[in-house]
Amino acid sequence: MAANSYPNLSKDEVYLISRAEFEQQKVITSAFANRLFVSPKRSADVLDTLTRKGRLFQIQRGKYLVVPMKAPNQQWSPNEFVVAALWMGETPYYIGYYTMYQYWGFTEQIPQTIFVLNLQKSITKKIGDVMYEALKIDQKKYFGIQKIKIEDVDICISDKERTLVDFVYNPIGSFSRIEDVFKENLAEIDLDKLIRYLIKFPVVSVRKRAGYFLETIGCKKVILEKLRKSFARDETNIVLDPTNKSRKGKINKEWKIIDNR
Repeated sequence: MAANSYPNLSKDEVYLISRAEFEQQKVITSAFANRLFVSPKRSADVLDTLTRKGRLFQIQRGKYLVVPMKAPNQQWSPNEFVVAALWMGETPYYIGYYTMYQYWGFTEQIPQTIFVLNLQKSITKKIGDVMYEALKIDQKKYFGIQKIKIEDVDICISDKERTLVDFVYNPIGSFSRIEDVFKENLAEIDLDKLIRYLIKFPVVSVRKRAGYFLETIGCKKVILEKLRKSFARDETNIVLDPTNKSRKGKINKEWKIIDNR
């Protein structure tokens, strides 16, 4: 590939991107560049100038996403889910929270941040024009994950039932939206799986609120019995809506809920 085909790039810059594409590397590292150039300083300079020219996106220190050679400057952006997966690397993760609420249709609001729940780090980083927020979670909350494939990259996301659990735990909009989301999705989900996930989720208040909402919208008590038994020894009454400071409301003894809506 002739360097003069890309007049804004030097011979070394074209060589690095061409080799990355030839070896089918979506992500390149400083070590990759060091293999191509004799001088580590030269490889660092090439990586730096390509980043400034918009031909590489720095995912983290020493790790870059390659912009395809055929992509005109400023007219290409990477898939956000692919970037999240490449950013995490070998770290166990899943894309979740508000990102998945929109993906599964729980909200029409398009999130301004890609949320990546993982087992190692909490950090916010802007990659290209998109903000990514990594949130460290406990191992006990790492389940309910499915893989989808985008651009030949395996992406870990929370499945629909797990996303519902997260929605109860960390809802968007008014708290009453939880009941609406359950109503809208009840016919499309695996209810047994949802109940298994709720029982496994290590936050009792989530189980109580979800069970109360599910019974309110018409789920049979016999189906919810295992969920109810999972916190049978916990006698604490909790408010249905934690965003409402009032503890006044009708008490549901089965679910240990104070309906303070």
